[in-house]
Amino acid sequence: MALFVDGNPSEPMDLSPYETSIFSTATTEGIDLVAKGTVAALEIGLELQRFLVRTPGGGSFGLANVVATDALRQWHILHTLAVAFRDAHHQQLNDRYKSKWETYVALAAKASELLYQIGVGLVCAPLPRPTLPIVGQTLGTQAALTWFVKVSWTDDLGVESLPSLASSFNTSEGSALTVRAVGAPRTARGWNVYLGTSDDQVERQNVGLLALGSPWQMPAGAPAAGIRPGTGQVPDQYLRRSTVVFRG
Repeated sequence: MALFVDGNPSEPMDLSPYETSIFSTATTEGIDLVAKGTVAALEIGLELQRFLVRTPGGGSFGLANVVATDALRQWHILHTLAVAFRDAHHQQLNDRYKSKWETYVALAAKASELLYQIGVGLVCAPLPRPTLPIVGQTLGTQAALTWFVKVSWTDDLGVESLPSLASSFNTSEGSALTVRAVGAPRTARGWNVYLGTSDDQVERQNVGLLALGSPWQMPAGAPAAGIRPGTGQVPDQYLRRSTVVFRG
């Protein structure tokens, strides 16, 4: 699973199963759904921070440790819809938009309560999603081709981060692709490289972990047939809402 800090927990395409009119509304009212998703994530992030500091056992964790579980994603979807219709209402003062805004506020509140009952998923040693890798070429034997490259961080137990977005690169005739992962977090002990000729068909090229800071160079011959990228870290534990009453 992705970490909360890896990006918005949901995307605009996730909104339409809940609200079929959202794309037409966004077009009519000039609403940027990606931006509204970011606003929703910021607001949810503040709520999560408050939850962590007010819940016994949560004070040692931050947003970097939070996993974007299914329950958290549902909260983000519904809150994004609330933010979008809030904006639409404030632009037009339209009662229909106000009704949808209030409906999704209520649904988002229920989703957040469900998350707190299930538990906020946490990892002890977070591996954030890598930034785009640095891709280049050197002299080699490969033909001219467009390659898609993703990288991921791993720790010494084999836990792997969500892979980076794909970086595309056009190699020249008689070349060899080179890849370097940059910005390793302190929890990383190595990295993996995934390669393919399309964004959604990349496969791992390294057998053992690649050393941090060292580049990978594509060997002669066809790319290796390896495993596909994973989906990121799963929670090490779940933190549920406490029944303790805080004073002050």
